[in-house]
Amino acid sequence: MLFVDGARDSSPNTMNGNIEYDTAESGLRAVLKDYQELALRAIWATPEGLGSKAVWDRVNAELKPNTISRASVINFLESMKEIGVLKGVEKTGKGMQRMFEKL
Repeated sequence: MLFVDGARDSSPNTMNGNIEYDTAESGLRAVLKDYQELALRAIWATPEGLGSKAVWDRVNAELKPNTISRASVINFLESMKEIGVLKGVEKTGKGMQRMFEKL
C-alpha cells in the first residue's frame, strides 16, 4: 500500500487527509473501503439523492453478514461533501436528516 506522505497502514481510505492507494485493488476500491464505494454507488444510482439512513441501509444490505456503523457512513459522506464529490443538504423534521446527491 502506498501513501502520499510515505506512511503505511492496512486500511485504504481518504479520511485522514492523505490519499492512500492499495496496489492490490483496482478502480474505486484502490482508494476507498468497501462500504465507502457502496455508499457512493448508492447515491450515484439515485437521481433524486438519498438520506444518510437510506445510504446506510443499502450499504449494510450489500455488506451482509458484515455491518458498518451509521456514524462511519455519515462521516464518510460528509467528507465527500467537503471535498466536492457530493452535494448535501440538511432537512429538518423528526431529528435532522442529511440528504446527499451526486454533483
